[in-house]
Amino acid sequence: MKQSTSTAWICLPVFFATITVAFAESWTCHKGDLTRHVLVFYREEPARLPCEVFYSKPREKVVPRALWKADNVEDYCERKAAEFVVKLESWGWRCTVDPQQAASGGPDNAPAPRPE
Repeated sequence: MKQSTSTAWICLPVFFATITVAFAESWTCHKGDLTRHVLVFYREEPARLPCEVFYSKPREKVVPRALWKADNVEDYCERKAAEFVVKLESWGWRCTVDPQQAASGGPDNAPAPRPE
């Protein structure tokens, strides 16, 4: 079991390098000295489907995991990610849109969008 964890950490930089190239929505959340990342990833960008929502705890060395994915429903991942960010904020986390989001047209460090 320990060997598979080591393999996962070796693959992690490749995973994040791939994500930073093709993402549309991402947030960083802080509470005390802990950090959380929520990311919507599009495997075939610019297509909005398929998509996945990833959640990671980088300072706790927890490998990112997919919380939701969609192959057929547009805006599903965006909606689920925004709802999850709101839930994190209700638990006392302070979340901001990642600066890379601003480079792709989103607001720099704007509060997380509120689901309707």
